[in-house]
Amino acid sequence: MLERKPLKSQFILMFVLIVITSIIATIPTYYACYVIYSKNEYKNIYPANYFERKIPEIEGYIRKEGESLLNLSQKQTLDSIIPNEGMLYQVMDVNGNMLYGTDSEKLINGKDELYTKLNTTAGIDGRYVRIVPVFDSDGKLNGAVSLSYTLNPYIPNVKDRFFFTVIFIVVVLAPFIYIVTFTLLFARKFAANIGKPLNMLINASKKVKEKDLDFNIDYHADNELGKLCEAFNEMKNELRESLISQWKAEQERREMVHALAHDLKTPLSVIQGYVESLLEGNFSDTQKTQKYLQVIKDNANKGSELVKEMLYAAELEMSGARLDISPVNIRSFLMQKKESYEMMSKSKNIDFIVDVKCENQATATCSVDVAKLERILDNIVLNSIRFVPEHGTIKINAEITGNKINFTVCDTGKGFSNKDLSNLFNKFYKGDESRSTKDGHAGLGLYIAKRLVEMHGGSISASNSKDGGACIRFDLLSH
Repeated sequence: MLERKPLKSQFILMFVLIVITSIIATIPTYYACYVIYSKNEYKNIYPANYFERKIPEIEGYIRKEGESLLNLSQKQTLDSIIPNEGMLYQVMDVNGNMLYGTDSEKLINGKDELYTKLNTTAGIDGRYVRIVPVFDSDGKLNGAVSLSYTLNPYIPNVKDRFFFTVIFIVVVLAPFIYIVTFTLLFARKFAANIGKPLNMLINASKKVKEKDLDFNIDYHADNELGKLCEAFNEMKNELRESLISQWKAEQERREMVHALAHDLKTPLSVIQGYVESLLEGNFSDTQKTQKYLQVIKDNANKGSELVKEMLYAAELEMSGARLDISPVNIRSFLMQKKESYEMMSKSKNIDFIVDVKCENQATATCSVDVAKLERILDNIVLNSIRFVPEHGTIKINAEITGNKINFTVCDTGKGFSNKDLSNLFNKFYKGDESRSTKDGHAGLGLYIAKRLVEMHGGSISASNSKDGGACIRFDLLSH
């Protein structure tokens, strides 16, 4: 369709159509004028050579009458023979002096010039002048008669003259009239073609101003306006995504503040209660005072850890954290972590099993961010320690293939619920609401682990093992 073409092509096509339609309309107009002229020729309009064709007849009469035409008494006779509407005449003596006639202009200067112009037709001031000699009975030159005429169509009737003047104007102006007319018509069509998408863009701009981004510009064309509408749609979508991201960020900020306030409430309340008890109690009971101070210290540490965890999560979201890559032997690293986890869970007698698979000892060395890998494992394993019963088992497996390290952490706990599997890596998700009170965490551990894994170009997932325990798998790229 024409409106879908590029604007340059539309303009060229419009111009060509204007020219073609103007020519097509002008042809019948000219033909109609020609027919009118043909029917009125020699009736109401005389052709351009009409008077020229009268010359031989008039000239014959002059030669026949001879020197008698030099008398003023013959004026009336010549006036009746020579058509005074389109022809002038002048009777002159042998020296070129005017005797009488309808042409008062001096045409001949002297006898010599008269002799040179006899029986000739010359152009003078846009007219044609024929000099006809007048002889006496002896054949002696006594004078001459000039016949002056123009080669223009002649219309004797005033009404016909007005009518044919209009016809002439139409013939001259018809092409321009049609060009102007068709230009206006096609310009209106062209304006309508570009007006539709422009109106869409104007309305879309108003909606954006009103913060209404729930719309789409339904205009598709392979031209400048189509590309403009497509770019506007993309801009709108990007703006909507940006606003949604801002809304989510604001929502997460509120959730973080709410979660921090909620999670700090318990340790602060405990601290406040024990401090009040100490202030009101007997400081002589050293054992009781020591116990209270230990409780205060533990809860202060819980509050401090909550704040640190939230600040670390915020730092990751702001892209403030960067990878600090260094080579590390995965087998040695995991064995050290095993000892550390065994000390942490000593009271529950949890059995830790570490298994590292690789082609040889050399391939066990990989380039990763050791601190972030340690944090990933800590967040996952400490979560397992919370829910593994006494004398339970936690298995940590690592498999190195090429430049990828696949980790699996499985435990013999109660596993994940369906709700857990859908929301486990979401920020502030805790599953059991009592955990925050009991353990003092904000539901950011696995969320932080996911962000750190993604920083290494890997992915993380959760599932339940065949025995019902929880399993978390993640992989890292060795840089």
